[in-house]
Amino acid sequence: MTQKIENKALRDYIYEQIRDLIDRGGLRVGQKINKKELGKRFGVSQTPINDALNKLVGERYIEVQPRKGYFVREFGTDEFCQIFEMRAGLEGIAARLCCENASEEELHRLVTTFDGFTLPLDEEEMRRYEEVDRWFHEKIVQYSANAFIYNALKTTGFQSRSYQKGLVRGPEITLPEHMMIIEALKDRDGERAQRMTIFHLLNSRDVFKFRMNQRNNGKLDES
Repeated sequence: MTQKIENKALRDYIYEQIRDLIDRGGLRVGQKINKKELGKRFGVSQTPINDALNKLVGERYIEVQPRKGYFVREFGTDEFCQIFEMRAGLEGIAARLCCENASEEELHRLVTTFDGFTLPLDEEEMRRYEEVDRWFHEKIVQYSANAFIYNALKTTGFQSRSYQKGLVRGPEITLPEHMMIIEALKDRDGERAQRMTIFHLLNSRDVFKFRMNQRNNGKLDES
């Protein structure tokens, strides 16, 4: 029994590590996954590597190409639309719950997230902004104190995978939207925080909807 528990713990650890590599760009979209290299990196045999990769195939993080191997999967425009719609629903209610459940310290972290950013941003600030953007949305979910919402986004990877192509819209558009969410959080106005978060995420969704319409009308080649 102890051996089985240890094996499961190892498989879960390797799975989390590989998924984090994908989320953080250590394994890039379209990149072939070198199983032997991963085994050396984590100091494990191929069994937990294979188990982790097969689980990630089931979650659509990666795909298997016959006779070629495992590759980091790229999501289509229609899938990004659905991802942002899911995020809008879950993060919207999470923002509302933040106003009810976040401690003063947690709320302070959120409302000061974008302090120091002044438009326009240079290249270095752009990289930092993307990381801060990701952190802000992750913490809204965490500070909602709702384990079901947190686990739904964590286990599906909706948040992480929406950053697959980087920022969908630039900071000149999203920073003011973030500040509208922050003002609502600052006032602990849950209804407004929910509304502004949904507005913000559906605006990003609309970028992909526009691309879908362009593609369907033969005006966009996604290849």
